[in-house]
Amino acid sequence: MTAPQPLRGKRVIELAQFIAGPTAAQLLADFGSEVVKVETATGDGSRHLPGTAHGSVYSRSFNTSKASLVIDTRDPAGRAHLDELLSGADALVCNVAPGALKRLALDADSIRQRFPHLVATLISGYGQQDERTCMDTIAQCESGFAWLNGAEDGTPRVSTSWPTDFFSGLYAGLATAMALADGARTEGCIVDIAMMEVATAMLLGPAALLISEGGTPGAPTGNRDRASCPSGIFPCADGHVYIYGGLDPYWAKLGPLVGGPPASLPERMAQSALFEGTVSAWTGNRPQAAVLAEMARLGIPAGPVRHPSDALALIRATRPGAVSHALASGEHVPAFPALFDGERLRRRPAPRVGGARRDA
Repeated sequence: MTAPQPLRGKRVIELAQFIAGPTAAQLLADFGSEVVKVETATGDGSRHLPGTAHGSVYSRSFNTSKASLVIDTRDPAGRAHLDELLSGADALVCNVAPGALKRLALDADSIRQRFPHLVATLISGYGQQDERTCMDTIAQCESGFAWLNGAEDGTPRVSTSWPTDFFSGLYAGLATAMALADGARTEGCIVDIAMMEVATAMLLGPAALLISEGGTPGAPTGNRDRASCPSGIFPCADGHVYIYGGLDPYWAKLGPLVGGPPASLPERMAQSALFEGTVSAWTGNRPQAAVLAEMARLGIPAGPVRHPSDALALIRATRPGAVSHALASGEHVPAFPALFDGERLRRRPAPRVGGARRDA
C-alpha cells in the first residue's frame, strides 16, 4: 500500500511555536492535511535556536510539510485575516497561552460561538481554565517526574529531550485526527490538552496508579531500573552497557556468570547495591564487546551506550531512509519513523517564514 493520507482535503491552521503545537500539526500534515503555520514576521521562536547554515535544527525538525503565513495578530487587520482563515479551515492547532487566546477572542467559548464547525485543539500547561504559562521542563518538575527521575543521591533530574512537549504533541495530533476522521461528527469540538496531565500519564505512568491506590514510590534510583534488579547501566573497560538482568529468569542465568548469590526479585530489590555492585565488578574489567557477547549467549537483553553519531549511523545502516533524507543543498529533512508496507512517508522541508510549502 502507499502511505496513508486519510486527512487529505482537510485544512489546518497552526497558531503555535516551539514543539508541542508544531509537532501535532506536523503529524496532521504527514497524513494529508494542508497545514498553514501562522507566524509573526520574525517567525516561530524556535527559528532563533541553534542550528547549521540551513537554519535552526529545532524549527526544521517539527515543521515539515507546512506552508507559512505571516500575520500580525496585534493588528486588527491581522486578526481579521486570521478569522477569515479559521472560517475556511477544518481545524486549529494552538499552543498560545489561555490568557492570550482570550485577548484574541479565540478561547474555547469564543471559538464555539464564532467557529462552530472547527476542531480546535488547544494545548496549554494546566488546561484552558488556568492562565499560567508552562514549559516542558516546568511540567517535568511540577508533575513529579523530575523527582522520580532523580539521581541516586536524590538530586532531581529533568530530561533535556522535552518529553512532555513531544507527548503533548502526539496526543494533540492524534486527538485532532480522530475528531476530523469521525464521520458522525456534525459540528466542531474543543480538544483541551494539558501538559501537566500528559506528563502524569506518560512520564509518571505506573507511579501515578501506585500513588492513587495508596502506595508510595521508592526513592530516586538514577540509572537503575525501578521494577527489577540488577538492571541498569554498568561500566566496561572501554565504555558502558545497559543490562536488563533483574527479572528472575534473567538473574538465574546472569547470577552464576557474575558470581551473584541466588535470590528472589524482592530480595534483590531490597539489596540493590549488593547485586548492582556484583554485576559492575564483573563488567568493569571486560571490554564492552565481550560483555555484550556473553549477554547474547545467555539471552539476556543488553545493549551498548552509544554516542549519538554512532547510533545514527547504525539505524541508517539497518533501516534505509531512517533519521533524515538529504536535499541537493545538503539540508536534511527529518524522516517519519514508520514504514507502511515498506514505504515511508516523504516529508517536505520546513517552510521559510511566510513561504509556501516547499517541494521535497
